[in-house]
This record gives sequence, C-alpha cells and structure tokens, in this order.
Amino acid sequence: ADANLLSLVPTKGPEGVREQIERMRQALKEDRAALDVALGSLYTLFDQISRKPEEVSFRRVRRDHPKFNEDIGRHVGGKEVLIAAGFRLETLDGVKCFFSREPNIEHDMNGWSDWFDGLKK
Repeated sequence: ADANLLSLVPTKGPEGVREQIERMRQALKEDRAALDVALGSLYTLFDQISRKPEEVSFRRVRRDHPKFNEDIGRHVGGKEVLIAAGFRLETLDGVKCFFSREPNIEHDMNGWSDWFDGLKK
C-alpha cells in the first residue's frame, strides 16, 4: 500500500504539491465545500509548521487520524500532497504517520533552510 501511494507522487517539491492540489481540485469540482475544507486544513497544517518548525506534533500527521481522513486524506491528492511536500511515511511510537523530518540545523544549515523554505512555498 505504501509503495502504491509513493508511486502516485512522481514530482516532489512545490511543483509536485501544485500537481496534487490540481488533482484534488479536479476530483472535487462538484463538491466545493469539501475542497474548501481540504485546502483550508492543508493551509492550517503548513502554516503551523512554518510558524513553529521545532514543534514535532505539527510535523507528524497520524495516517489513521479521523479528522485528517475526513478533511484531507479521503480525497484524491490528499495524502499525495503531503508526500509531494516532503513528508515521509514512517511509524513513530507504533503509529503510522506522515512525518516531515526537520534537518539538523547545527549540522546542515543549508538543508534546514531548504526544508523551511519549501514549507512556505
């Protein structure tokens, strides 16, 4: 299942995010309310991460979280947009998650800057 999800995201970074959001828009063109909720939830997620990148709880999205699946994950492109944005499929504390791993700023300042800039795009 994970390999299938990853295969749906050939392009990463800002262009990949745009592609996945466009897939979502096309799939939800008849359900504007669901699209608005999904995009609003994605905005909130990325806004929280960019405001407090050190806060691990903002960078960890449980794959089975009911609210995530209701607002974002159940839609075409919903899970894929996180992969395109650099989230990884990981198991943390026994829970399958989408996780945005923050590079170590002390050892990789350029990598951290690239990671943080990518969140804001």
